[in-house]
Amino acid sequence: MPSIADIRGGGASRKVGVSPRARGSDEVRLLVLDNGRRVRIHAEQVARHGLSVGKTITPGLVAELTARNAYVRGRDLALRLLAIRSRSVAELRSRLSDRVPKDALRSVLQDLAAEGYLDDLAFARAWIASRMATRPFGVNRFRWELRQKGVPHAIVDQALRESVPEGTDTVATEQQLALDLARRRLPAYRRLPPDRRTRRLAALLQRRGFGSATIAKTLRAVGATGPMEDPDA
Repeated sequence: MPSIADIRGGGASRKVGVSPRARGSDEVRLLVLDNGRRVRIHAEQVARHGLSVGKTITPGLVAELTARNAYVRGRDLALRLLAIRSRSVAELRSRLSDRVPKDALRSVLQDLAAEGYLDDLAFARAWIASRMATRPFGVNRFRWELRQKGVPHAIVDQALRESVPEGTDTVATEQQLALDLARRRLPAYRRLPPDRRTRRLAALLQRRGFGSATIAKTLRAVGATGPMEDPDA
């Protein structure tokens, strides 16, 4: 069995506590073994396991300390990312998959979800609310964006249902959003030939996530398929 050749000060790591925005540090030690291996551990583990220079250490304990360090480091990285902005589970997994061992990452994600720091439904709700507050978007755009973030279909559907007040006619609401957007953009396309004007408006509405039926009704409503008229006349 290897023995401990040295225990060095390894700097500090962020404290992994109750809040992703918490600040502070736990002392870290660098455990140097006589076979050349180095393991970063927290100072409290030195005392807990009675580690000291010259003492032999079992391979099992080395593996345990290594796994614990991977978990702590992974949690620390995850909390730093979550402190910047909220993320979906899939986003966080993707960002950390190359930096944290698979087993440690799985445990980190499970624990953060259990503690409420990771919640795909809350993430989807906030995403939709934020986007709706800035620009008019159709349901398809929200679906596409959230799927790009790795949010499961069922959760996206639930978040979209919850984003609409009870009793609201969602079809009529989306139609009105598309119509308002088209009317605001029409003046910029006024000098274009009718066919190009129609294509520009259709492409805009499609990018914003409105469905084909909504787009067709909107184009007819603003007269984009015929001679241009003042939509507000």
